[in-house]
Amino acid sequence: MGNKEREEQWRVRVARWRESGLPMRAFALQDGYRLHQLSYWVHRLSTPAMPGTAPAPTLLPVQVARSAGEALEVRLRSPSGWTVLLPAELSARWVAELLRELA
Repeated sequence: MGNKEREEQWRVRVARWRESGLPMRAFALQDGYRLHQLSYWVHRLSTPAMPGTAPAPTLLPVQVARSAGEALEVRLRSPSGWTVLLPAELSARWVAELLRELA
């Protein structure tokens, strides 16, 4: 069996374990796998293939509205929780460069 086939086989097994709701040890015993094999593949399949690679940030559509008498600002909020407030007069090119650096 080639590496790709083995990986796909374990992808299916790990998915079945996650769907089962069983503790890892109980699932491994029930299906006849060694606990360390299941643990290895769970870890391997949950980490990026190449170190330092992370999914690209997702950009969402926005609608800009200005309230009367309110200063306009750009607010960038990440899924991990950080927020950056920027003055509205910054150039789009500068903001794009900032986003590339943050990715």
